Amino acid sequence: MKKLYVLLFVSVFASSVFAQNNNCFEDYKKVFENRGAYPVEDGTHNNVILSNETKEGTECYICTAKVMNGEVVEIAIHFEDNTKDLVVFQFKDKLPWTIHNGISRTRVTNNDEKIHLMFADKIKPKKKEYKKAPLPKFELN
Repeated sequence: MKKLYVLLFVSVFASSVFAQNNNCFEDYKKVFENRGAYPVEDGTHNNVILSNETKEGTECYICTAKVMNGEVVEIAIHFEDNTKDLVVFQFKDKLPWTIHNGISRTRVTNNDEKIHLMFADKIKPKKKEYKKAPLPKFELN
């Protein structure tokens, strides 16, 4: 019986250690932190990721965002059939929705949802790596 409890404990511990983090916002955030992002200029941006974090978890959606004077002013979420729907959130604060390093300021809705926008087209490319020399295929002596 003790072996069963030990086995159960080990399996629960191992599954928690090796469980994947399914938080799309954190995954995108790491990319932005590692590569950096170009400035987001005023205008309409189509390849924007909207992160909606609730108590149940985080979901990410493709959307279009309109930026004016460096602030997000309008969002339209994309549907599977490539149509869009304008979304208006009711935020707890009246702060401007600014953007830094390709990611918007975190805004909290009246329903306690945390909303982020990530401008995926503004991620800088991966840095070049040095080309490594091949191992010698001849005798050096």
